[in-house]
Amino acid sequence: MDDKGAVAVTLLKRDAQDVTKPQYDRVIMVFTAAADRVKIAQGMEDYLERAARHSPALPSDWRSRTTWLQAESNVLGEAVPHEGWYRHLPKPTWNLPIATADRVAASVAKAGGEPSVDIFQIAPYEDRAVWELFNKIPNINIYHLFYGYNSRQGVANDRWTAAEKKALSKRQVEFHATLQRRLQTKHPRARLIFTQNPISFDDPRAGSQDLNWCRRYFPETDIMMALRDPFWTKLILKANTYADRARLRGVPHNEYDDAFMTRVVNARQQDNSERKHIATMLRSAATSNTFKTQWPRSHYRVTNIGIPEFSGKPSPTLELGDGNHIAAVLEYLDSEAGHSRAGSSAVGKLLPAMCDTTEGNPDLPPTFVKLKLTP
Repeated sequence: MDDKGAVAVTLLKRDAQDVTKPQYDRVIMVFTAAADRVKIAQGMEDYLERAARHSPALPSDWRSRTTWLQAESNVLGEAVPHEGWYRHLPKPTWNLPIATADRVAASVAKAGGEPSVDIFQIAPYEDRAVWELFNKIPNINIYHLFYGYNSRQGVANDRWTAAEKKALSKRQVEFHATLQRRLQTKHPRARLIFTQNPISFDDPRAGSQDLNWCRRYFPETDIMMALRDPFWTKLILKANTYADRARLRGVPHNEYDDAFMTRVVNARQQDNSERKHIATMLRSAATSNTFKTQWPRSHYRVTNIGIPEFSGKPSPTLELGDGNHIAAVLEYLDSEAGHSRAGSSAVGKLLPAMCDTTEGNPDLPPTFVKLKLTP
């Protein structure tokens, strides 16, 4: 859902100085970090066709303004959970070209003139491919990385040796620590911008939007698909193993179990006994120091996202992180150029940061330390 929101934001964004023109003449999509990238692209195309018929609608020229490419390989090395959303789609018959740096540069050139290029990385992408893009694409203005999961250069598993895990961690540190230098070597005026929910927004749930708001802007087919997000069932199943109180019984091992998914979807929308049971279980799991130590990211999500979602009267949200973060970056850039929207006051500011190169956990990206600003 958040990838759909991200593409919609870039297609809908109007030029701040002339709202009769789009901000982006072309939107080049590179599908990555999935085993079946063609099927993911098919799912995106299906969404855009539905969104063009929705009210309010996407621009009718979306097809002529988009280019579709795929990464040469899946940097994560395995299928990812959200591919389950598209498992019922028929196998696509169309070809999705490989996003070589030369091919991406050729797609940029189709915009004509000397186009300025903004890059938004909202999925994991191989470091080597990023460096090649820097070298081939002209006039990069900003490179935005929604930091965290999208920063990964692989997924370690139990079969990996300690040396292999250390090597992956080092690679991820190097990716982040050298991004700015590599970008500005070829594009001296370009800026690297990181965003992340806990740092960029005051509200830990800023990556989501209210369900009723989403229903105004997204087709119902996509709303129902997003409601069955395995994020929630996976988080609940993981937390359940660490709860001392109100542990859920008879739950499946698979977050895609249809019956359990339906139970969770209903509990998010209805003030029923299951909702209260899940909320109590999540609060219990949040007190587990073992959970916090072994799964710090999941523990954070239970505490700051899961518990609020299932507490009090139902007010379900849908994940729109990618779209929210791109919108925040674009609004900041408009404000910086003196073109902020009337009445807009929460456009934020950029803070300098330094990569902490000591991170040794391949499951986590290296942390960034905000530098103190001096007069």
